[in-house]
Amino acid sequence: MHRIALGVFLSLALVGSAEAKSRPQAPALTGERLYIAQMVGKERSEGRDRLTPARLARAITVIDIDHDGIDDYAVDYDAADHSSWCGTGGCDFELWRGTAHGHPVRVWNEMVREHKIVQRNGESVFDFDFHGSNCGTFGAEACPASFAWDAKAGRLIERPTATGDTTVRLIDPLPLKAGQVPANIRAVSLAASKKCEAGGTSDEADLPVSIPDIDGDGVRDWSLTIAVCDKPGDFDLQQVLFATAGDAVRPVRAASGDRFSIAFGTKPATVARVNKTEACEVYSVEPEIKVCTRTPMVWNPTAKRLEIVGP
Repeated sequence: MHRIALGVFLSLALVGSAEAKSRPQAPALTGERLYIAQMVGKERSEGRDRLTPARLARAITVIDIDHDGIDDYAVDYDAADHSSWCGTGGCDFELWRGTAHGHPVRVWNEMVREHKIVQRNGESVFDFDFHGSNCGTFGAEACPASFAWDAKAGRLIERPTATGDTTVRLIDPLPLKAGQVPANIRAVSLAASKKCEAGGTSDEADLPVSIPDIDGDGVRDWSLTIAVCDKPGDFDLQQVLFATAGDAVRPVRAASGDRFSIAFGTKPATVARVNKTEACEVYSVEPEIKVCTRTPMVWNPTAKRLEIVGP
């Protein structure tokens, strides 16, 4: 009996060994891949289960972000075999742009469900699928958005999806820091947060999202979602659009409401006020879903605000 058990054990061990040998090994981490692994390991450490360079060997691959002849890199946490960095919205995904002098610089850090890089209109375009909440729908609903490197902006910016959709998804390539946000926008967010706290509702001050130019001055503008606490213990969400209007340091409040739909297919980008989202789905294309109505808005340069088109 012991001999039979030992024979089975040895057979399984040999099979496991053969599978291990047949499985392709990830390239050893050297140079800039090792640098990125070390940086990531410092940021995402969970004791004995931390992201070690060995665990990241399969996750870091060489790609081309900007066609400048310098290697760029992607970090796909789905390949790192570490569930801490994945969830209902997919897995964390990073892009690092190589530089002529110095180490690569991170230019993307967001959670995505699906991703692929394609060549479109002479540039590398990243086609992503996000959690449905980024599109005003449910988590399982498709939420496509595409980005590509823009040398003038020095960042990844919105590009039409594979189907030509130019809807803005209010997703920043990198989480902003307070120092990157104009002071008056930050003040609006802080004031809303304090009012909610005073009313007994816990809410944190939020940072805005960079959006395409909506006022025609050639500078990117801002969208801020704040909590409006008019009743004790309760709050509603409000979206506020800010336009630089020639002054990037102190943007003006361009419009506010429950929700806006922004499209970057034209310059400046088009803006439409969306009706109450409780009664509709903002971006759904399903025929049985009640799609939100949109009221077009245009920039009034004299009043320095977005105004509804028509009577």
